[in-house]
Amino acid sequence: MAKKDEEKEEGKTGSFIALIIWLIAAIALFALFVINQKKIVSNLKSTGFFGRLFGKTPAFVENAEVSVQEQAGKNDVDPGVGVDIDLSGGQGKSDYSYESGILSENQAAKDVQNNSGETAALNSKPESGNDAGEQKPQTNEVPRMIDLKLFFMVINSDGSVSRREVTRSMKKSGGPLVDAINALIKGPSEEEEGKGCATLVSSGTRLLGASVKNGIATLNFSGEFEFNQWGIEGLRGQLQQIVYTATAFPTVESVQFLVDGVQKDYLGSEGVWIGTPLNRNSF
Repeated sequence: MAKKDEEKEEGKTGSFIALIIWLIAAIALFALFVINQKKIVSNLKSTGFFGRLFGKTPAFVENAEVSVQEQAGKNDVDPGVGVDIDLSGGQGKSDYSYESGILSENQAAKDVQNNSGETAALNSKPESGNDAGEQKPQTNEVPRMIDLKLFFMVINSDGSVSRREVTRSMKKSGGPLVDAINALIKGPSEEEEGKGCATLVSSGTRLLGASVKNGIATLNFSGEFEFNQWGIEGLRGQLQQIVYTATAFPTVESVQFLVDGVQKDYLGSEGVWIGTPLNRNSF
């Protein structure tokens, strides 16, 4: 009888200790949630967790600010694209909106107007003096260059894929974001290839439009963007390349992907989520 009572007491003690351990674990998890609440909610928003699982995202997640991990360097230049791009090719394009990488007609007209005085001065002849009738030789301007962060992928010996940041010197233009994305599509240079860099962006992909508004870069790609020869890993890799390259610009926090001007929930038959803007926390 005494032995049974002793076993019963030991059982109670063991249960009490287990309960204490569970309570400590629960408190620790709660503390971690409180400390990392913004990050957790940000990840829930950027990955579209509730939307995919329940079809609706709670208001506290939808209204949360998306945080960006500082995992790589940032560019020193603005992305340079407008905030009111018309992806259908209609009216209302802003000065620095791009369609297929071409500067909008509004800015082109301004450039002609701004340069008209300079052009007239170059073509005019002095009315008097020893140099009358002589034209001064024109000097070729050296194009201004800027350094842009690009993100390619490296296929490791074990078959895994990792991200690699490179800095490329490129001609300065009105739309460095467009230039950077087009560089990803074109692929690494010979020097970058020598470092193992490769692009996983689907072959034949074209950037049809780009804009930046409220920290979100909206990038519109052609239909080829949906089909990747490397399957689901290729789709994830190309999204990661583009998101990291776009968010290297100081005013870009996330990327909303469009395909042929349409916002879709999933990319390709493999079903990679693109229904909400993606940021660096999405990978």
